[in-house]
Amino acid sequence: MIKPRVEFIAPFRVYVSEEFFEVKLESKIFIVQSVPVPPAILSEGIQVHGKNIEISHDIFGYAGRTKFSVVIDEDIDISCTNWKNAFCDNEALYIQMSLSCVNRFLEVYRDQDKNRLGDKSFHVIPLVKSDLYNFRLVAIDEQFNEVGDFAIIRPAFHRTGFGTAVEREAEIINNIQVMLRNETSIPIYRDLINSARNYIWRGQYRLAPVEANTAFESFLPEIISHLDQNFNRSERLDLYNKLKRLQGILSSQLINSGYSSVVWFNNPPNGWQTLHQQELKTWYDDCYLLRNKVIHEGYNRVTREEAFKAYQGAVTAIDYIEAEIKKLI
Repeated sequence: MIKPRVEFIAPFRVYVSEEFFEVKLESKIFIVQSVPVPPAILSEGIQVHGKNIEISHDIFGYAGRTKFSVVIDEDIDISCTNWKNAFCDNEALYIQMSLSCVNRFLEVYRDQDKNRLGDKSFHVIPLVKSDLYNFRLVAIDEQFNEVGDFAIIRPAFHRTGFGTAVEREAEIINNIQVMLRNETSIPIYRDLINSARNYIWRGQYRLAPVEANTAFESFLPEIISHLDQNFNRSERLDLYNKLKRLQGILSSQLINSGYSSVVWFNNPPNGWQTLHQQELKTWYDDCYLLRNKVIHEGYNRVTREEAFKAYQGAVTAIDYIEAEIKKLI
C-alpha cells in the first residue's frame, strides 16, 4: 500500500535509537523515526555533535537537532490519474497529523527518558509548526521507497512581521521600565494566564483549563486584599465564598462611590445560589466545569476549541471584575 510520509527537522535532539516506533493515535498506527542531525551554524555558542555527546536539557540545538520521519496511516490510490492533486490538497492535514504524532512521541519520551547520569528530559516541549523547518512530503511504498517522482518541499512555517508591525507602543516600554525600576512583582494570576495561553499554542489542550481556572481562583484573593486591607489571605476560603466575599466588598465600595452594586448570584427561595452574571457564568460553564472534568474525571481529549473557550472564559471574567474596580479610581 502507498502511504504519505512527512519529514521535518526539530530544533533540539532526542536520544533514542534510529529504529522505527509505532505510535497509535485515535485508532491509526503511525510509524516514527528520529535521526540526529548536526546543530545549526551559529555565530556564537557551544556547538558539539556526535552519537554519544549530550548537553543536558538542551532545547536550543547546541548538541544537534532531530530529523523526524512520520509514515501516516492513510492509503493513497496512485492508480487515479489525479492522485498527486489529491495529495497536495491534503498537505495541511498530513502535516498536522504528523505533528500530532511526533508530539505524542515527545510526550512519552519526556515522561520516560533518563540518561545514565540520572538527568531526566523534563525540558522537552511540544512542537508547533513554526518551530520546524525543511518540511518534505512524499508518497512511499511498503519498503519505504518513494514513488511517483513527486515531493512537496517547504522551508518553514513562520509568521513574520515587518516595519511598524514589529515596533512596540510607548506605553508598553514605559510599563516595563516602571515595573523594573520599582521591583514590581508580577501577580501570579497573570503568569498563569500566560501559561494557559502557551499550553494552547503548544497543543497541550488539557492543561489549559486547569491553568486558566487556577489563574481566576488566584485572582480573587489578590483583588479582595486590594479592596479590603483587613482581609487575611491566609484565610482559606473556598471558591464560592471568595466570590461572595468579593461581591460584598465590591458592591459596598461601588455604592459609596455612587454606582450600583454588583449582583452575581440569583436568590432562589430554596436551594443553591447559582451564578447568573454573564461573564462569570461563562467562566463557570466553559472553564471551571471543564477543569473539574479534566482533574476529577480524567478527561484527556480536550479540543483546541474547548481549551480556548476555557482560557477566554477566565480572561473575560477577570476583565469584567477589573472593569468594575476601575470605576472606583
